[in-house]
Amino acid sequence: MTVETIVSFIVILGLLIFVHEVGHFLVAKRAGIKVEKFSLGFGPRLLGFTRGETEYRISLLPLGGYVKLFGE
Repeated sequence: MTVETIVSFIVILGLLIFVHEVGHFLVAKRAGIKVEKFSLGFGPRLLGFTRGETEYRISLLPLGGYVKLFGE
């Protein structure tokens, strides 16, 4: 495998994870559920900001993502 192939795989996987998590986020918002965190990756936060009631973040381990709903 070339470096280009590996980077392309990581970028495409990241986009798929993002789209998947946005689906959870939008459904929760539409249902009136407070979203506390929207994260790409797991573990310690690398980058992030808070807007309204939600903390948006990029975390250390890029193996997925999550949406933390109020009360979870």
